[in-house]
Order: sequence, then C-alpha cells, then structure tokens
Amino acid sequence: MLYLRPLLRPLLSPRLGTTPLMLVMNILFFVSISWGQQVPFNSPIPTATGISIRDSASADIDGDGILDLIAVNGQGVITISFGFGTGAHGNRVRIDPGTGIDGLVRSLDVGDLDADGDVDIAMAWATPSDPGGYISVYINEGGVLGPRLDIPLDSQVNRTPFDLQLCDVNGDGRDDIVCCTNVLDLIMQPASLTVLRSLGAVSGGGVLFSAPSHTDFSSLATDVLAHDLDDDGDLDAVMACRDGNMFVCLENDGTGAFTVASSIFFPLLPHPYSVVADDFNGDGFQDVVLGTWMTKSLILLEGDGSLGFIEGDEIPLGVFGWGLMQRIGMADMDGDGFQDIIAPFSGGVVATRFNEGDARFLTEAAFFSYQGPLEVRFADLDADGVVDLWMDHSDLEVITAFCGPQNISGYFHLEPQRVSAGLPALIPLKVAANRAIEAYDVALELDRSLLTPTDLTPSAEVMAATGPAGPAVWVVDLGSTPADRVLLTCDLGLPSGFGLGAGVVLDCADLQVEVAMVPNPVQTTVAPIGINGSSIAQMRVSGGVMVQASLSAAQIDIEIPVPFLRGDANDNGVVNIADAVVILRRMFGIDPPGSCLAAEDADGDGGTDIGDAVRVVTYLFSLGDPPAAPFPACDLAPDPLILPCTPRISCP
Repeated sequence: MLYLRPLLRPLLSPRLGTTPLMLVMNILFFVSISWGQQVPFNSPIPTATGISIRDSASADIDGDGILDLIAVNGQGVITISFGFGTGAHGNRVRIDPGTGIDGLVRSLDVGDLDADGDVDIAMAWATPSDPGGYISVYINEGGVLGPRLDIPLDSQVNRTPFDLQLCDVNGDGRDDIVCCTNVLDLIMQPASLTVLRSLGAVSGGGVLFSAPSHTDFSSLATDVLAHDLDDDGDLDAVMACRDGNMFVCLENDGTGAFTVASSIFFPLLPHPYSVVADDFNGDGFQDVVLGTWMTKSLILLEGDGSLGFIEGDEIPLGVFGWGLMQRIGMADMDGDGFQDIIAPFSGGVVATRFNEGDARFLTEAAFFSYQGPLEVRFADLDADGVVDLWMDHSDLEVITAFCGPQNISGYFHLEPQRVSAGLPALIPLKVAANRAIEAYDVALELDRSLLTPTDLTPSAEVMAATGPAGPAVWVVDLGSTPADRVLLTCDLGLPSGFGLGAGVVLDCADLQVEVAMVPNPVQTTVAPIGINGSSIAQMRVSGGVMVQASLSAAQIDIEIPVPFLRGDANDNGVVNIADAVVILRRMFGIDPPGSCLAAEDADGDGGTDIGDAVRVVTYLFSLGDPPAAPFPACDLAPDPLILPCTPRISCP
C-alpha cells in the first residue's frame, strides 16, 4: 500500500481572498491536534483548466507513464493538462463537444473500454426535458482521442446520470460503465443503478455496448461506487441517495447483472451524498462510510461480509463557516496502515478524521485549500511512487495538488488564445510555484513570420508586488533574426520570502506582438523554454531555492476577423426595429441562432441578452445611446474575436 505524506497546512495568502475571523479561529482549534510527523509548509501547485469544472479525473492519456489531469465543465468541454512528472501540469488541450450537448454534464471518468491498453474517457449528461440521458465516450487510439460517441440511456424518460464509474463488472477484461441515474421530472425523482457492458471495439473505430440495464431504488442518487463488498471476486455496487435519505447495496451475479441486496433508511434525514468503502474496523469484512450533505457528518456502515450492513452513529465533521461538505475520499494519511477519511468543504477547508483501526474516527485535523473544492482524490502525480492529494475547484477553474515537502517546483505557462490577423495582440506569460517567486530567467520561442514581438513588459501582478519602481532587474532581448528567442531576466528585488504569491497562477510578463496578415486561419505555438534553449527554465523561490521550472506551451489561433455593423442582427445593412425583434426571437428560441453574435451584441458588453434589444429600441425611439462600435458603418470591432461572426452579406 502506498503511503501518503502527511498533508501540509499551507500559509494563507491575501491573494486567496478574505477569510472570516471565526473560520480562522475554528481552523486553528482543530489543527492543534497532532497529525504525527509534520513537514514544512508548502502551498499547492495549481493547474489552470480554463473551464468551470463539474468533474475531473487523472490518467495517463498520452502513454508517457505520467498522469495527466482531465476536467469537464457543464457544457461538455473537456480539457487535458499533461503531466511533467514534477507534480505540475500544462500543455493543455481543449476538446469541444461539438453539436448535440444542450443539457448539463455532471460526471466524468476514465478507463479502458476497448481493452487495448490505453485510457478512454466517458462523461454523463442529460437534456433539460427530452427523453434520453446520455453517456458520451471518447476512445483513445495511441494518445489521440476519437470523435464523441453518444449512448442513450432511455428512450422513454429523461434519465439523468449524476455519477459514473468505468470498471469491469463482468470480468471480461474490458471496462464497463456503471452510473447512478435519476428521473428528475417524475415525483420523488426515482433513482436507478444503470449499467452498460462493453462488448468490445468495432471496425472503423468506437466501442459497442449492451443495452442499458436499470435497477430501480430510492430517489436522487448522487454517488455510486463499484467495489467487491462480499469478497467473491466481482464488483458489487453501493449508492448514496441524497433526497431518499437511503443507502443501497446491489449484488453483482458475476455477469454484470445487479439486484438489491440491502438498504438502510436514515430517519434523521442527513442526506447521504458520497460514499467510500474499505475494511475500516479490521474485522476482515468490507465496510462503508457515507459523507452527508445536510448534517456534514460521516456515517459508518459496518459490513457483515454478505452485503448486509449495520448503521453506526453519525460522526459530526466540521463547524459553522466551513460551508457544505463535498465528496469525501480516503487514504492512509498518517502512515499507520489504516484508511482515514478526508472531507473537503466548500469554504476551502479540508478535514481529516483519523482511523486508529477501530473505525471510530475520533481524531480530527484540518488544513486550508482554495475555495470550492468538489472532491478530494489521490494519485501519484509526480511519479515518485508516493500518492499525492489533489482536488478540483470549480469556481476558480483550477486543480490543486499537494505533492509533499520534497516537491518544491513551479512552471511557466501560456494559455491557448485566439488573436486577430493583422492586429496587435497581447500574450500573457503565466507562472506558478508552491513557494513565493522572487526571480526568474525564461525565454519564449515563437514563429516570427506569424507573430512579431514588439515588447515584453512586467505584468500588473509584478507591478503590484514591486510598486511603482517595478522589478529591480528587468532585462529583455526581443531578438531580431527569425531563429531568435525572446529572452527575459527578472529579479523582483524584494526581501527574502516575498514575491509573486505561492500556490496561484499569476501573469509574470506581457508579450506584445504584431500578428501577420494571413489569408486563412492558421495555428501556431508559443512556448516558454530555457534561456539557453533547454527544456527547463530557472526560477528562485522563497528561501533562496533555485527551481528548474516545467514549461507549458500553448496553441495560438490566428483568425480572420470580419467587419460587421453592430445592432444589425438580420444582416440587411441598417439598424431598425426588426433587429430588436430578431434578437428577442433568437434569445427565446423562436428563431434559430444567427451567424454573428457580435452583431447582436448591440451594447458591446461581450454577451447577447435582452439588454441588446433594449439598446436598439431606446436608440431608435427614445434618444438613447447608439449601438457600440462598429456603428454606424461596417468595420472591425475593437476586440474583433470576443464573439463569433461569419462574413456578412451587408459588409463586403
């Protein structure tokens, strides 16, 4: 069994937001309890995902032996951040789902669905009202994900999957799909365990699945776990049913067919939300621990070895101000050989209840993380043979990893970006480390035939840290020949221990470029590299430690902006009341979407809403403000790529 390093209580940073005094006092009270061996403070290593996360997973997508981080948002956009082997991740790719997903994606998991040795991806979603509910899969072929394949769950009702797991339920060597589903538009929102068995790869790509089977029980299931609970060699299943206030255990007959074996109703209505399983009390039988939504507690269910369970007392966890308890996890946090329970709270606190082998979970400790963690997870992210703790944070759009005291690392990072051909653009260079950053040397490699560097200036974050005088050292060489790199040497000149904040992704420099006037859209790469052209760059962090930072490149999409007339929603060359009507009809789904959202954005705020129709009407009839530029003639917008627009008939 891998031993997880004792976790760290990272120092609070003012950049992470204000923490109420009561919360701080409560944290200090609980962390006064000893964890056992302690280690120096480290902040987590953040990985920006670029999406508001609904669920995530870790897996080796590209087959290099290093775990990557996969995240999905509610619209089905998947991002993959590839591991560098240091605990840092980058070189992010974005997979847009394409047409068809107009509902909410709630869950994602990874596994080998076609038994070819690599890792595939599956996500679960449902439309707002139409019958169905869907699992979408991306089959991995040698590190390249194939097209999205949709598998409907029900042709009669809107069966909404809340959680899914990829695992082999029938022992044929292929991972299958197990999920908990709910029929939300029926009274009591009936829940089911839904199983799709993989039948293997098909010629031409993809995987064939059996027809979905549904085993009904309780209502609003939020978490499912496949686990061998009776030690017979196959995977049984347990579900936490939040609104039904029930726990249900289902027995696998070995073929992937499930029947209800036992259940427990909780009259005090704790709303069980998440579930983990292990032999927590050391009697040789598998037990279950539930995490609750309403009472913020743990409930031990002691197993009898035959899929029966005895309910224990609720174990209160957390205090006022910590927020909602999210999905719990388990790991041996103190190295004593027993699985402990770790619970993240929406306020950013992560609490551990330690198991001394009796499953009483009496001793508690807590540490700070970022706000809004969804679930606590464990994997060896830095490839050192020791599991690390990581969490996804939806509202901050980051994944954080605690990789232990020996892992002092950082990375330089560039975000994928769209820029306009023929116009200037700004490309921020970002940096992160798990200690405060004091100085750095880095270079940027780019295709000068497409992007001509004109300046490299300190970012707003650098100026905020150093004051009006700026960094003590800021040396830039933009180069001149086609093969030259842009070179940067920076020393913030701050007292030891001060610098760019630990544990956050910040801009460290702003690269200004002139984008070439290309005839067609083209993609190019901007990559941070070492000053000497090596694959690592140097940064100095607090304590005077020199770090060899990982480097995360980004694809830059050079797009051809098109001229349009702001407010001319119907593309007839004038702005009148018909445009306001078209905007409203499209917004409420009466008319199909238009091909130029930028033209419909009459007030130029970067979005289309009822305010745009109001802007047109008040301009026409009440002496209101005219539409934003470009108006009253066709032209490029000040930010021509903020909203999509295809060429307009009225703007040649």
